[in-house]
Amino acid sequence: MNLLGKEIKLAILDLDGTLVDSTGIWHQIDVNFFAKRGMELPSDYFDAICHLGLKGSATYTKNTYNLKESEEEIIKEWQDASKYEYLYNVQLKPYVKEFLEYLKSNDIVITLATANSEEFYKPCMKRLGIFDYFDFFADVNLVKEGKHSPRIYEVINEKYGIKKEETLVVEDIATSLQTAKEAGYITIGVDDKASRTTVEEKKKYSYFYCESLKELIK
Repeated sequence: MNLLGKEIKLAILDLDGTLVDSTGIWHQIDVNFFAKRGMELPSDYFDAICHLGLKGSATYTKNTYNLKESEEEIIKEWQDASKYEYLYNVQLKPYVKEFLEYLKSNDIVITLATANSEEFYKPCMKRLGIFDYFDFFADVNLVKEGKHSPRIYEVINEKYGIKKEETLVVEDIATSLQTAKEAGYITIGVDDKASRTTVEEKKKYSYFYCESLKELIK
């Protein structure tokens, strides 16, 4: 498939903020988490943890704010707060199914690369009717590295034997877009309300920036 003047064979898609409208849920969980400890949510917290996954985020949070709880206790608190939301409330962003249909109709391998946990994203994707579009799922728990490293993307390339320059990476976070673009991928930046303060940075690391996935459908 030709997109943006590039021949694409593989698509690597992020989940939260890209395919599903869930970043607001995590924001409220973070607000409540810090309020419980008598603190306000730090303004740079989201950007610091958004690509780390639960384990990495717990380590960062415990060490940065000198919390007495163990990493496992922090993770459990987050999981308990978010599980219901992913099972019942998180919704698709506009034109997600149409975009997946477009990729599938052009014989593109469709994969997921997420900082979320399998116990949340798989049931959520099944409920929303998008699970079966995907050929492979990778998360930061699988590769043991956050999206500050390109490893999560490279694992997918290695599995399918497809070159980076033939791979589309679709993300909503500037850090992830920077990682992917500097590693040689074709990057698409997606608008999300949680990351609008970094729009210019996202554009800098995107071959194309879109406010809606509709813009990518010919």
